[in-house]
Amino acid sequence: MVRFIKDYYHNNSAKLLLSVLFFVLALVIFAVITNEIILEKEETIDFLVFEFFKKYLISDQLTCSMYAITQLSSVTLMKIAYPLLIGILVLFKFYRKALFTFVAGTGGLFIIYVMKMFFERPRPPYPILYREESFSFPSGHATFSFIFYGTLAYFMWLTDLPKIWKNIAMTFLVLLSLMIGFSRVYLHVHYASDVLGGFCLGYSWLFLMIYTFRRYFPLN
Repeated sequence: MVRFIKDYYHNNSAKLLLSVLFFVLALVIFAVITNEIILEKEETIDFLVFEFFKKYLISDQLTCSMYAITQLSSVTLMKIAYPLLIGILVLFKFYRKALFTFVAGTGGLFIIYVMKMFFERPRPPYPILYREESFSFPSGHATFSFIFYGTLAYFMWLTDLPKIWKNIAMTFLVLLSLMIGFSRVYLHVHYASDVLGGFCLGYSWLFLMIYTFRRYFPLN
């Protein structure tokens, strides 16, 4: 990684430094969550978040909106979106981007499964609309939204579009991922720490994917 940093330092110093700092921060936050909340069972903040939502946010109209938003990272949609994106990339002969998408998706799925089986955190009680049967930590929706929509944002950044449009698209995709995570907490199918842990996990995995491909299989 040191060589990677040196290779890209002159042209991308600020962006690279920021991404590395976020990577380290994501790992630290994930470690703190797993230790303090998952292992030590310090869940006070999670339940305070639920109380805040119950007192100030929950309504029938917003619940319908949150349900629609949460479907944007559902298992059903991801089963369609990933093969479709890979197929389009292969069709237009973007083979390395197709490989990136495949490895990011399957690797992310494996990591989420292992983490859920390892921590075995139960879901929150009293979900608003429906109960999820799988374990709670980390949030698969939050992790996959960051991986999938983060991949789209990265591909967008590699295009020749004007920078303003790249920034708009990337901002939209990041906000979409954040809203998906928010919806999981709102619907009481995840604790806030599940979602934050999922975001950290998704960002860390995506960072490693981008680093690996830029180092060994450049996409542009």
